[in-house]
Amino acid sequence: MASAGAGKETAAPPRAAISHVIFDMDGLLLDTEGFYTQVQEKILARYGKVFDWSLKAKMMGKKATESARIFVDECGLDGLLTPEQFLVDRESMLQELFPSCTALPGVQRLIHHLHAKGIPIAVATGSVVMVPDPRLDVSYHKEADQVLGSLLDFKPSEWGLPPFEE
Repeated sequence: MASAGAGKETAAPPRAAISHVIFDMDGLLLDTEGFYTQVQEKILARYGKVFDWSLKAKMMGKKATESARIFVDECGLDGLLTPEQFLVDRESMLQELFPSCTALPGVQRLIHHLHAKGIPIAVATGSVVMVPDPRLDVSYHKEADQVLGSLLDFKPSEWGLPPFEE
């Protein structure tokens, strides 16, 4: 494992040979998770219900339609709100908030580094390196090969990528 030094990465055996990097959008690149919580709290408040962390954890990482079904079922909203209407309402409210979102720590540094080194990057869903919300139960970490506090902790050389030049 690379040790933290005076701003330089030390060489460590790579975990795997990485030729491409795929970023997951669920709160990894942009600070949007709080927006989802805020909007879902507002939707549930209409029905006198409270959005809590256990429900958020069940919804995280799921496709929108599956997440919407979980929301409606877990909150007992069948007959009051369809999953489709939930998604329409949520999307409308999120569109008002998204313009104010910011990049999470380490995102710009890593993306610029990978681009400068010619490493192809894309956005999709994956489970190699995870940067979970600290409130997420560790049982959700089991699919990840590495769990980090933020992208600031990512060491490209551990994955066979060129190290940061600082």
